[in-house]
Amino acid sequence: MADQIKDGTGGAYLVGVSSSNRLKVSARVNERIYYASRDDKKAFIVQFAHTQAVGGVVAGCGYIEYTGSNRLNVKQVTISSEDAGMGKFGIWKSPTVSGGSAKIPVNLNFGSTLTSETTCKEDADGTLLNITGGNSLYTVRTDGVQTIVLDFYDAIILGPNNVIGFRSNAATTGTKTRINVMFHESIE
Repeated sequence: MADQIKDGTGGAYLVGVSSSNRLKVSARVNERIYYASRDDKKAFIVQFAHTQAVGGVVAGCGYIEYTGSNRLNVKQVTISSEDAGMGKFGIWKSPTVSGGSAKIPVNLNFGSTLTSETTCKEDADGTLLNITGGNSLYTVRTDGVQTIVLDFYDAIILGPNNVIGFRSNAATTGTKTRINVMFHESIE
């Protein structure tokens, strides 16, 4: 007797096979962050705020340090500036960080009470945040009031105690810049 694959619903239906001898199947595919939110309840977003103290001078906007024992994947970073002039943004791997104001990431699964295993700090529209050194991962320039979404497809991965920093620079003193980071933790 040949091997048989049944449908698994208890109805004793055999699985279909196509004319090229492949199983007839269908799958629903979502991005990994969807499953991290739905199944593990460990998908988050954090918004960093910065007000330009001196026009044209690069300053720390925010950073994330992963304090968990597995990994953190960065899905997407959104940058925005309200400056009519040139805006500059940088993403830094393993910078030295100090200062700043604590920022708590928001769980994207509203039914979850789990918190992020991170330390996040921001400029908070005027609290000095120093982000120096490290390796430049990405830089973006904006021309005028603009919002740009950068999708990193979960490819930026932080292990225990790794830090990712975000710097911004608006041309005009008093201009507000914002950086939103969407990430998830420890999903296979």
